[in-house]
Order: sequence, then structure tokens, then C-alpha cells
Amino acid sequence: MNIRNNSKDKDNGKLIGGVILVAVGIGLLFRNMGFFMPYWLFTWPMILILVGVYTGFKHNFRNNSWIVLVGIGGFFLLNDMKPDFGLRPYFWPLIIIGAGLLIILRPRGENIFRHGRNDSTDWKNADGATPEDSLNSGIPDSSNFVKISSVFSGMSRRVLSKDFQGAHVSSVFGGAEINLSQADIKGPVVIKVEIVFGGLKLIVPPHWAIQNEIDGVFHGIEDKRKINVPAELNPDKLIILKGSVVFGGVDIKSY
Repeated sequence: MNIRNNSKDKDNGKLIGGVILVAVGIGLLFRNMGFFMPYWLFTWPMILILVGVYTGFKHNFRNNSWIVLVGIGGFFLLNDMKPDFGLRPYFWPLIIIGAGLLIILRPRGENIFRHGRNDSTDWKNADGATPEDSLNSGIPDSSNFVKISSVFSGMSRRVLSKDFQGAHVSSVFGGAEINLSQADIKGPVVIKVEIVFGGLKLIVPPHWAIQNEIDGVFHGIEDKRKINVPAELNPDKLIILKGSVVFGGVDIKSY
């Protein structure tokens, strides 16, 4: 993991978050003092837009969740400002089109590796098959890095790698499951998620630690294990959750 970049992202997030809070506070102050303020500045679509901008700056606009938040907020804001346009019937068709475009335009080979490696050998199983081949054929996945992209569908992966190095999960109106109960790790690894109207079920050994760094709106991250191991007690068996969840959730379980 690139500690310097992570620290920089956190600093950017704090700066932008502080600026947004100051701006909102000034707006509320002016309104209470009797100054004219547009009504739409204090509506829930505007909140979505501000959260989207904050999320984008925090992650250097490397993920897609900020686009979804700004797009949804902008759509309903425009609909409230111009009700004569009658935009609501077009909401779901535009969401579906947008989800398809995000998948089509995503750069090929965009992955997050534990030590910044981008070696194509990590993308193949012992029999030479790619993770996508393993998923389509329904066989267990022995690759070191897992990539799942689900749209209006559900996908499940049972990882067998003894040197698991992370995952990238993209789910739009769908679900995903990663079973790590038979896998092993040799240090902290990152699982990056981009979930919009969907969910992820993560099954991990009970002695692994989970560190949650996910941003989101109307989301939930729930560790349902009986024992939640603190990260500092088991740093070599640590899963770091990063990314964003919008109208969705992540469930963490152990068998």
C-alpha cells in the first residue's frame, strides 16, 4: 500500500470536508440573518451533490461513486427547480444507461494491489484461467486478486489463494459475495468496493481483523461475527475496506 498517497487523500478529504461545512454554515447564517438564499441550497438533492463532490476530492476522483451522487442529486435538483420539465419518468432509464456507460468506459486493468503490483500473473489461476473464466464456469477461484463486476445480477467467488492480495468489487443494482474462509493473507490487503443500490457479503476467517474506511450515503457496514478482532492485535491478518457505498451495504460474516 502507498502510505503517502493514502495520507494525501485523507488530507484532501479533510480540507474539502471543512470547506463544505464552512460554506453550509455561512449559508445558514446568512439565511437566518434575513439575506435572500435560493431554497434549493438546503434541499436533499444538494446534500447528495455536496457528498459526491467531497467523495470525489477525497479519492482524487478515481472512483465512480461521486459521479452517481452528483448525477442523482443534479437530476432531482433540476426537477425541483424546473417542475414543468417532468423529468421523473426518465430517472430509471437514465440510471440504467449511466450504469452501462460506467462499465463500458472503465479503464481496462484498473485494479488495487496490496503492494502496488500490476502483474498479469496474479490474474490467472493454476490452470491458466482468468478470474472471469472461473466465475463463469462456477469453479473455485485460486487467483491472488479478485475482480467482480455485477450489474442487475449476483456473483459469488470462493477464494482458495494462500496469498490473497485484495479485490475490486463493482456492483450496480446487484449483489456480490466473496468467501475467504479457505484463503490466507500475509499482511494487510485492500478490498475496494464501488456499490450503488447493491450489496456485498464478505466471509472471512474469524481471527481476521476488518478495518472499515468506506464512505457512503444511505449505507450500512455490519460485522456480524461474534468476535471482532481489533486491527492492532492482528496486523498480519487485516482486511481494509475502501471505496464507497450508495444505497447499499456490506455484511461481514464468519463460519
